[in-house]
Amino acid sequence: MSTKKPTLPLVGMRVLDLSYVFAVPYMAGLLSDLGAEVIKIEAPHKLDQTRGRAFGPYLDNDPAQDPWNRSGIFYVVNRGKRSLAMDMSTPEGQRIFKELVAKSDIVLDNYTPRVMRKWGLHYDELRKIKPSLIMLSNTGYGSTGPWSAFPSQGTTLEATMGITYYTGYRGDKPWKVGQSYPDFIACWAGLNGLWAAIAHLRKTGEGQWIDVGMYQLGVAMMPEPFIQYQLDGTEPERIGNEHAEHVPSNLYRARGTDQWIALTVETDAQWRALATYIQEPGLATHASYASADARRKNRDLINQKISAWASQQDARHLTQELQALGIAAGHVCNSRDLLNDPHLITRGFYEQVTHHEPVGDRPIIGRPYRLRFRDAKIKKGGPRFGEDNTAILRDIVGMSAEQIEAARSSGVISDLPTNPGISGTMNTEMMLELGTLTAVDKNYKDYFSFNKEST
Repeated sequence: MSTKKPTLPLVGMRVLDLSYVFAVPYMAGLLSDLGAEVIKIEAPHKLDQTRGRAFGPYLDNDPAQDPWNRSGIFYVVNRGKRSLAMDMSTPEGQRIFKELVAKSDIVLDNYTPRVMRKWGLHYDELRKIKPSLIMLSNTGYGSTGPWSAFPSQGTTLEATMGITYYTGYRGDKPWKVGQSYPDFIACWAGLNGLWAAIAHLRKTGEGQWIDVGMYQLGVAMMPEPFIQYQLDGTEPERIGNEHAEHVPSNLYRARGTDQWIALTVETDAQWRALATYIQEPGLATHASYASADARRKNRDLINQKISAWASQQDARHLTQELQALGIAAGHVCNSRDLLNDPHLITRGFYEQVTHHEPVGDRPIIGRPYRLRFRDAKIKKGGPRFGEDNTAILRDIVGMSAEQIEAARSSGVISDLPTNPGISGTMNTEMMLELGTLTAVDKNYKDYFSFNKEST
């Protein structure tokens, strides 16, 4: 019996990726993991922000001579892709794009709606070229409605979709959740739409336009406030890391520098187990803490007691001890912890990927799922800027060497960014003083050895 795993589900499909930053680029990277050929079409005059300094340092904090090819974040979300650097605003660029559409299956974009319409490349036009085309457009507010033309990004979207109204601390202003939180909601939601469209395509031969408005995703992420308001007309207060019903349920500082543990007690039995473990006389049976209602009334006092006790504990050891007692607990991990996490390593979450030199071998996050009967994996590193220009125009579009050179000479395609922006090293000492960085590991590559051990 053959042990060879079946073909990946998207082998044979070609994806044109016109997107920037996180949501759709990561979506396209995951499509590549599942076998699709993904062509990232980049503008020569406007770099994807993840190729620059906007979202982190260059690899080894060294911009070298081509900083646009040295972004770790770019390589994570754009793994497995080919790069075509082409000016879509020109008639020739639009002609070439249409030729590519005729030989592709999926188009992804995250421009504001006016851009594709202005170029004459919106779905109604593209489907004339390829009736079976699937197109996904990811915008802040969708392609219709009074806000459809508004540009957006993660911080503004968290506010307008309502999430920040409920995230924050008692008596304080709304706070954003994290770095580009809505982008990754949009990524998974968009993938769900694509799976449905692909299933429909394979059954009927019909294409589809998926019009994603990120603004609408917030409602799905906070059902409790909506239900509460419909039930009694009230809204939950902002309570930081606490839980409205369960006490204690919070983050507590542990022993060491910036070490924390999260724990939640849901039942009276769990409270007794925790109080017994703490070994404070009478704590397990004291009437002020014995019931859930009593603990809620004494929330501040319980938090003080747990904080004082946890500050003397090792977070990792305490996590294991509390889990053994049936109490939900977890050590608060930083990036170093996650890279060296034995559970993630055992699950094969990190994949060793060979990039172009001098970047070399680096671990990249895989997928949060495993397929038993398919060998999904990152097939190659992210592309250098424009590295596939000639091959794509020659082999897919069918252009001659003379035509390709004419496109290059006229600026329709470019092997280098025409507006690379400002680059440079990050001042890590200043960032440590400001608290922007908490630590810098000069020997961070030592953590990469796990890949060799786990393969």
